[in-house]
Amino acid sequence: MDRPNILFIMADDHTSQTWGCYNSRLAPCISTPNIDRIAAEGALLNNCFCTNSICVPSRATILTGQYSHENGVRTLADSLDPDQDIVAKHLQAAGYQTAVFGKWHLGKEPSGFHYYNVLHGQGRYLNPVLWEKGQDWDGEGTRYEGHSTDIITDHTLNWLKQQDTSDRPFFCMCHFKATHEPFYSHERYRSLYEDVDFPEPEDLLADEAPQNKVFQGWPLEIQQQRRLEKPDNYPPPKLDVEGLDAEEARRATYQDMMKDYMRTVAGIDDNIGRLLAYLEESGLGENTVVIYTSDQGYFLGEHNLFDKRFMLEESLRMPFVIRYPREIPAGTVVDDIVTNVDFAELFLDYAGKEVPGFMSGQSFRENLRGRTPEHWPEAMYYHYWPPRQPERPSHYGIRTHQYKLIYYYGLVRDDNRAPEDCWELYDLDRDPLELRNRYRDPEYADVIPDLRAKLSDLRARYGDTEL
Repeated sequence: MDRPNILFIMADDHTSQTWGCYNSRLAPCISTPNIDRIAAEGALLNNCFCTNSICVPSRATILTGQYSHENGVRTLADSLDPDQDIVAKHLQAAGYQTAVFGKWHLGKEPSGFHYYNVLHGQGRYLNPVLWEKGQDWDGEGTRYEGHSTDIITDHTLNWLKQQDTSDRPFFCMCHFKATHEPFYSHERYRSLYEDVDFPEPEDLLADEAPQNKVFQGWPLEIQQQRRLEKPDNYPPPKLDVEGLDAEEARRATYQDMMKDYMRTVAGIDDNIGRLLAYLEESGLGENTVVIYTSDQGYFLGEHNLFDKRFMLEESLRMPFVIRYPREIPAGTVVDDIVTNVDFAELFLDYAGKEVPGFMSGQSFRENLRGRTPEHWPEAMYYHYWPPRQPERPSHYGIRTHQYKLIYYYGLVRDDNRAPEDCWELYDLDRDPLELRNRYRDPEYADVIPDLRAKLSDLRARYGDTEL
């Protein structure tokens, strides 16, 4: 059988709560037909997670198949060295035509790609500037008129249409800037969801620093302040909280944010539809692996938070759908634990290429066929390294199918807290929304030592001893 083409589509901060196929509280009032189509015609992963929930490190992990401490890309300030070994270089060696479009966000010039046309850093939503392979990476780039989601798709399609796949399959990465804040949609979506009242998270009205959590995070009041102080950074209409009390203002901010967010989602979904239509029209659909995912999740008012970074579910989970008609049965649901460390190994598996020794994950191709390999991991490891910031402290942790144990060591370092006051434990079976920290609950006294031992084992196995 021919090796498949691989079309890897990724958004920024597109959290699973806003994908219809994940059946969240928002599912009854949102529309993502093309994303849902990939899930219906292929597989949906319920337990796919990032290992460091921030843009630059997550993207580096996907390309290297390594944890952040292994590839050296720990924070937003780090960059991926062009000489570093990445999966695209191995796919090139296997005869694949490789390209990347849209958000790169890894600092230095892309390598391992026959062609690229990418944003520097975050880029902008409207009239974006892209740098094409062959241009001076330190030069001015080229400005394109329009919305970034449409333009990134245009360039992806133009490249795909030029490829001869008769003897050389393609590996194409299409990376949208959306849904990153400030959630600036194309004008054609501005009336979408206008009359929708989005369901609120159960703990939207929690205190800014809920008593059962040891960290503060970024409450919606910060999002509210941004919108009021710099309204032109956000799409119209402007947020109006005049005359509202604190609770009413928080609720109004949530609704305003949700409308903006979901309008950028609509642009993504429509453009995914364009990509799927091309594959069908060109006869490439059957032999192309199509993946849609996000570099991490995002808080949309849960725990009265926005942004990401934390190991709580909304931030940790990477929504992931994949279609490959020749191999993946339609409607497959995978509950096995998978992380972004495993993505590169999956790509190489499809390419028939041996996984190099520097990679730390494993291919989940058999899991997608419904055949979970023996000794598949029952837990995943996470580590977030930010600048010194007590509101969003450094932490690491372990997630199993039932439990999550997190140690916020940054609070010891930056806030002078006692180590035993910096742990959180969640029972995901009884408390999937993570509303109650059980670390000091006597009922879990026997669970904690076992989880701490497993966490120490994972840190030792992956050689992560640095704090």
